[in-house]
Amino acid sequence: MWERESVEKKRILAVELLAFSGILFSLFGAQFEAMTLGIVILIYIRFHLRYLDKVGEGLTITKERSAERLHIGENSEWFLTFQNGKYPMKNAKLQLLLTDHIEPSEGDWSVNGSLVEWETDISLEKYENVTVTIPFRSIRRGKAKVVSVRLKIPHLFGYGETVLRYNSHLSHSKLIYPEIEKVSFQSLSPVFKSGEDLSSHSLFEDLTMPAGTREYRPGDTIQRLNWNAYAKTGELQTNVYERVTEEKMMILLNVSHGHAKNIEFEKLIRQAAFLVTEAHRNNRSIGLAVNVRTKGSPHFYFLPPEKGTSHSRKLLEMLSVLSIGDVTLPSHLVINQLNLMQLQANDVIHIGQMDQTSAGRLSKMSGRVWIITESGGTAVKWNDLQKNIQ
Repeated sequence: MWERESVEKKRILAVELLAFSGILFSLFGAQFEAMTLGIVILIYIRFHLRYLDKVGEGLTITKERSAERLHIGENSEWFLTFQNGKYPMKNAKLQLLLTDHIEPSEGDWSVNGSLVEWETDISLEKYENVTVTIPFRSIRRGKAKVVSVRLKIPHLFGYGETVLRYNSHLSHSKLIYPEIEKVSFQSLSPVFKSGEDLSSHSLFEDLTMPAGTREYRPGDTIQRLNWNAYAKTGELQTNVYERVTEEKMMILLNVSHGHAKNIEFEKLIRQAAFLVTEAHRNNRSIGLAVNVRTKGSPHFYFLPPEKGTSHSRKLLEMLSVLSIGDVTLPSHLVINQLNLMQLQANDVIHIGQMDQTSAGRLSKMSGRVWIITESGGTAVKWNDLQKNIQ
């Protein structure tokens, strides 16, 4: 669990050798006080060296139960709980390496490349639990993680130190959602398909969702009559139910530009995040496909259209972890796969570069296809755009 490395340990061994030599000279010179002092120093050094070999045994770090989710600019705290073992630890230095998605607001810290180094003093008694708190502010999207944990324990007489490096997996992470960038998009709800979404102009009703009653009209079926209302008022009343339809949106996010990443990489993610949050606010089903290669089927990031807090959270998490270093695949292959899956969506929204091959595949998709223009955040209907081009 902990890798041990001793720095300048040879100097302590040199002091030990010097003390042993002093004992021999004192013995031959009958200087018993000096010999006693040398023996005490030698014993102390021996115990100290054994302590350095044993300190950290049984020391563990408590795992977090779940990752915290944050928005950019939010303040929070990171907690690391150390459970010590048999050997106490005095005046040690705790050094943490964190990814630069966050910025500590307290303590000694510095930025080294893409990592943040944070340091504090720590002491642990025998079998003691100590929680270290790191206040921070989230500064960019992504998965903030603890990359490295090191404990520096000083040697006797100040000669060097023993470094303990934690080599087990750390589950401590903070997920930072992307910012949003407004996209002008307004779609009419379909009236020709039944579903679970409320729609005042739909042709379909959900008989499990009563919306009230109205006066009886000729032609109302007997099954719709509300006999309880008739018993109270003496007038025929007809049950009214909520009108429902099916509203599903699908985002196709193309993060590549030819064989490279799109220079508007972050902007595309912000636009997709806006559509996700708006769909959640309006209680609409929405899905996401990103042309980033993955190991499992369907070999790219994909979540089918659904709705609800849990689903929206998964979509934002997917957008949060996208990296400029991800391996991509051509967007038309993603569209091909979605066509083979017979994806049912009323509105398909394409974000990113559009090439001729992808355009041909998009025209075969069911539902209305929208393109987010690169010049601005406006969704243009694909058929209308085609007419303008022609």
